[in-house]
Formats: sequence, structure tokens, C-alpha cells
Amino acid sequence: MECIETYTTRDGHSAFRAIQAFDVAPVTFNGVAVSLSSPQPCESVLVHEFDADYFLGWHNPPSRQYVVMLEGELEVAVQGGDAARRFAAGAVFLAGDLQGTGHTTRAIRAGRALVVNLRG
Repeated sequence: MECIETYTTRDGHSAFRAIQAFDVAPVTFNGVAVSLSSPQPCESVLVHEFDADYFLGWHNPPSRQYVVMLEGELEVAVQGGDAARRFAAGAVFLAGDLQGTGHTTRAIRAGRALVVNLRG
């Protein structure tokens, strides 16, 4: 599955890139054919609820984390706000810019996101 990742460039700025987050393979589960990925370890899982006026200034995530948009829409901006991406319900992105200038997060519409903090 392809998703967008924020990461720290060599010059210390955050940027976006497309990555392959999960490789899935067909399996039979209780007689039903499905596609599953390998399990990935995580540190914690939490639900983040945000209002329409939510804005979080320049920051870095505390650990690499998948953000799964359940409802609403967020805009994530990097590099002084010159580049931004929007993530609506159903989108998955990986916040991985643990150092450097970081990114901002702004709600376009109120909603909820599932945040999965990864180990290591």
C-alpha cells in the first residue's frame, strides 16, 4: 500500500515522499480469500479528535507514527509552509520527521484520526 511520509531531509527540513507502507499477500482465512500484510509492532494506539479550528504549530512527532484518518480532514505543511498535503477520511500517512524543522497540522474539517506509534 502506498502512503505519504513526512521525513527529515539531509539539510534538516521536513519533506513529503511516497512510500510502500505495507506489502500484502493473498491468504485464506477461515476458508475466505483475503489479502493481509505482515504484522508490524507498535508502541501505542490512540484516537485523536480535533475541532475544525485545530492548529498545531511547527513540531516533530514523538515517534514514527501512522495516522489513519477516520473522519474529517487535516492539512500537513512542511518547509516553511511552502508545501502542504491534505488527508481526508480513509487516508493513511506516516509522520516520520523526528528531527529538524518539523511540520504543522491544521484541520480543514473536524474529525477523528487513529494514531499508531511505532516501535524503534
